[in-house]
Amino acid sequence: MKISAVYIAKNEENNIDRSLDSIKDAVDELILVDTGSTDNTAEIFKSYGGQVFYRQWDDDFSAPRNLALSKATGDWIIILDADESFSTETRKNIKAVLQSCSPSAKGLLLHMVNFDEDNKKQLDEFYTLRIVRNVPGLNYKGKIHEMLYIGDEAFYDAQRVSKELLSIDHTGYSTSVSTEKNQRNLRLMEAAIAAGEPEARYYTSLYETHGALGNTEKSLYYAKLDVERGRQPVTYASRSYRGLLQYYAEDSSIAGKLQRLKLAEKAIKDFPELPDFHAEYSEALYQLGCYSKALEEINQALSIYADYDGLEPCLLTDKMIPIMEQRKKEMEELAAINPDIKISACVIVKNEEKNILRWLKNVSAFADEIIINDTGSTDNTKAIITEFSEKNPAMPMILFESDLHDNFYFDKNKCLAEAAGDWIVFTDADEVFVNPELVRGYLSYCHRGKSLQAILVPMENIDIDNDNKVINCFNSLRIFRNLSGLHYDGRIHENIVIGESDLADINTQIADKCLLINHTGYSSNISREKAQRNISLLLQDIEDGQDIRKTYRYLAECYYMLNDYQRALDNALLATQSTYQPIGQQGDMYWLALNTMEKLEYSSEDKLLIADTGINLFSELPDFYARRGMILTEKEDYQGAIANFQQSLELLEEYNRRTAPINSSNIMSILHELYADLGLCLYKLGELQPAEVMFKTALTLNKWTEKAICGWADMYNGRVDKSFLTCLEELYMGINDYQGLLGNVFSSNGFVELAEYFCGKNQKTYMNVKAYSWIYNRSTKEMAEILPYLYVSLLEKYHGEYAMMLPVGLADIVKYIHGLTDEEAIKGHYEEYKTFMKEVFMIASPATVEKYINMLSLVSRDEAEVEQHIIEVAGILLSCDKAEQALDLYKLIPMDSEKVNEGFWQQVGICFYNLGGYDTAKECLEQSTKDYKTATYIKWCQEAMNNGH
Repeated sequence: MKISAVYIAKNEENNIDRSLDSIKDAVDELILVDTGSTDNTAEIFKSYGGQVFYRQWDDDFSAPRNLALSKATGDWIIILDADESFSTETRKNIKAVLQSCSPSAKGLLLHMVNFDEDNKKQLDEFYTLRIVRNVPGLNYKGKIHEMLYIGDEAFYDAQRVSKELLSIDHTGYSTSVSTEKNQRNLRLMEAAIAAGEPEARYYTSLYETHGALGNTEKSLYYAKLDVERGRQPVTYASRSYRGLLQYYAEDSSIAGKLQRLKLAEKAIKDFPELPDFHAEYSEALYQLGCYSKALEEINQALSIYADYDGLEPCLLTDKMIPIMEQRKKEMEELAAINPDIKISACVIVKNEEKNILRWLKNVSAFADEIIINDTGSTDNTKAIITEFSEKNPAMPMILFESDLHDNFYFDKNKCLAEAAGDWIVFTDADEVFVNPELVRGYLSYCHRGKSLQAILVPMENIDIDNDNKVINCFNSLRIFRNLSGLHYDGRIHENIVIGESDLADINTQIADKCLLINHTGYSSNISREKAQRNISLLLQDIEDGQDIRKTYRYLAECYYMLNDYQRALDNALLATQSTYQPIGQQGDMYWLALNTMEKLEYSSEDKLLIADTGINLFSELPDFYARRGMILTEKEDYQGAIANFQQSLELLEEYNRRTAPINSSNIMSILHELYADLGLCLYKLGELQPAEVMFKTALTLNKWTEKAICGWADMYNGRVDKSFLTCLEELYMGINDYQGLLGNVFSSNGFVELAEYFCGKNQKTYMNVKAYSWIYNRSTKEMAEILPYLYVSLLEKYHGEYAMMLPVGLADIVKYIHGLTDEEAIKGHYEEYKTFMKEVFMIASPATVEKYINMLSLVSRDEAEVEQHIIEVAGILLSCDKAEQALDLYKLIPMDSEKVNEGFWQQVGICFYNLGGYDTAKECLEQSTKDYKTATYIKWCQEAMNNGH
């Protein structure tokens, strides 16, 4: 058996002889690849009979190591660095270990101890590959922190040698030299990653290197990435876990305690054999008041430690055991008088088959029992619940059914009556905790504060129909003690009450962000349906005696979802003056008021008044500075806008740093627009490079922020610029038909050259015939085709070439509008006339709309058709929020006509309602079809009259 030892080194004259002394009696061949020594390293090595080869250093550790391996001729190869040496006690065992080694072993993992040579302090210990068989294909990969491979496979079939037989001492990270080495290592890792090596390969090393250099933030960043990917198949894989656990152990905040708990739980799942991780988990539980579970874990730690002989290093020592035994005694005493809390998870459901399984899995992470009230599901909701219960028999579950009462408090109170927990977590089926595993720890910690009665939980509304975009952030009551007299009150948007104490009198606190809930119930596709239902319930609540001041904000939100902007604004302003203000959501109605004012095209001065009020009342929020900046952008006050945007972004950064923000924020819903407007302001002031960064940021947040696309294009004068196109392709790569979508945006905004580039030079566009401002700001992301908009454009301004693109009937109507043909040409063209009627009513100028309506009798074939067509067109006008024009048409119908029926009166009643004639509207509706819509409008009329309208 021949043994070779291989080294790479540079200027190691102070270490190399110590290493060689530790192996000289065991090895038959010594090989060194010197990478540029200017001291006596090579001469010392040769004095031991070693061979020295030279290779120029090129920032690559694998290259010289592979050269050294290629020169080795032994059956076994010992791989050492100059600052590594076998311990005095074990060096005599090298030959014997290799002679007795299993034939299947291709390598040996040896015990290594890192020492700080300056103060003789042991830093850590672990196992590492340092002896290998000289098998074909042996090679290193990686420029730094290189790893050994056999061919292209990571080295395999390595066996561990006990530390009593072989152990290596390593002094290379002494305090006096560690900074220089770490700076070098960081430089090499960054270069390797830049050259294409996967960053994940270096997560652990980047964590350690940045930490050693004092870059705490970056060190934590890489440690978290390392932990997130789970246990890696390398020796000493637990390093990042240990570093993070130590960091969180020094954080005394509730957030720090919870993060420590979460990490420790993951650590014992990834490293179940490590006793010190069980001890860490035990201490994390103890700090949060989970004494019984903490006791279980400390017993587990002590039991495993007694016989531990694993590959991963254990940092527990015999000196720590008495301290752990004392802590165990404390846990036993506290567990006896403070049993672990019980948590009830409650929900009411109806047709929640899309959400209920996710909710069940979420609450199972912390609940001791689950209570569900099904109020009439006709889908698979109950079947899913039953199947989950059968698969999880250890989870107590109560499922009962009740009739739908059109009041949520009744159904929720039925759940409360069944709840046996110390704490109740009452969420909806479309609400889930982002970190459900932290709920129990948080409530255990809070349980010690006996006066605390309820907890407001941070929540984000997520639009799952729009790339999971965050709509807004706010705090909502979802957790409370199970106290006597606890119940809900209110038919809709119900409030928790304890005895006679309303929420304002209940002792609450705002939870840390680690208890964040994601809510998907107000995604765009389901908002209108919920709004219609909620308005009916709110009006019924008011009729039953509910304090109307509590409903203003909810009415405002519902009306806004239904596009009834004036009523939304009225209720939002009333809500701002109400004495009833939901905790942490006081600014929402000012925000909603601004949204409605934009829809209603209020003046910039009016909007500035609301924005300034928001700033004065909620100066810590980024929201109203952002809105003020956007209004100033409209006014072309670019300097003032930039100042407000900068203030907003600074406040947003501060807001995000807070562990438990007091007030809700809506800024995330318009953040892409903020950056687009900021880019526009910078561009207008000649700051081109910063403007481009802002446009790109806006499009990173929302790919179809049209202001950003067009502002960016304007910087290049609408030309096909190579650098601009490259940036666009990077942003939109992977999106189906992004070229066509971009082409439509550029087409509708007058960028001819860019439109032709993305759509093809032969495509007909309508940018040359647009005649009014809406077309410049209208999003074309979802345009199925260009024809409706071309038609409307031609009604506004005639262009013969483009008119030829239209079907004959539509072209004749366009020509008639412009006096280019007579009435006979459009006679009987009603079907063509109504084809794009909605587009005409929605986006044409008022003068064109009036002309279009006046054509109605001309496009009918005879008098018999006119009444039917009047009814149909009036209905379309009403659906386009043009109640006044619709009513004018309805008035043309004689009262003795057979068309004057219940449906007619319903439509007329809605017209009068939308125009503010509530008493007349009610009279008409009372003659109309008796359905849900009629009943709802009658309630609205009565409400308006009761409020003095």
